[in-house]
Amino acid sequence: MENEFLLYLFYCSAIVLLLILVFILLTIKRKRKLKKAINTMSINYGNVCVFFDENNNVTVIPYARDKHGVGRAVESPIFLKAPYKPLELGEAVRSSMAMCKGKIIHSDDQLMSKLKCKSWNEFSKGKRNISIYYKEELGIVLNTTKKGSDGSYSFNFRGYEKVLKNDVSDNELGVVIMNLLERCRS
Repeated sequence: MENEFLLYLFYCSAIVLLLILVFILLTIKRKRKLKKAINTMSINYGNVCVFFDENNNVTVIPYARDKHGVGRAVESPIFLKAPYKPLELGEAVRSSMAMCKGKIIHSDDQLMSKLKCKSWNEFSKGKRNISIYYKEELGIVLNTTKKGSDGSYSFNFRGYEKVLKNDVSDNELGVVIMNLLERCRS
């Protein structure tokens, strides 16, 4: 009888220890996920254009101004296939903005090659665009656009349509971009 009771205590203790271990592991995983969503790294530089096709697939193109002040692509675009979470969209924009600093400007042909398109009109056909850039005295500025007949995009509003702090979380950045999307016209 005494051996059965000790065996019973052993099994109960083992089950309690396993439950505690599972709880600890889930807590650690949750904290990592929250930390990733918060992302304390500030955005202090960069310009990107976020393009959405008819299926809401995303192309994020980082760019910098050339010696004539014209925006030119730098590095490689980042592509997201729908469906994606706001966190993923925010991460893509943050990493693209970080790529802008001190990078070599690519020619239009290099960009079209990376986009797997023959021309800008082919790439931009049916796409909506949100322009995002860092402005030192404001933070992150977001402007929706409308597409012109020549394939170019112009802001829907004069000034700053939406301004965010430069330490915004990836998730919040993604949510704001997705909310602004309905204001864009292709």
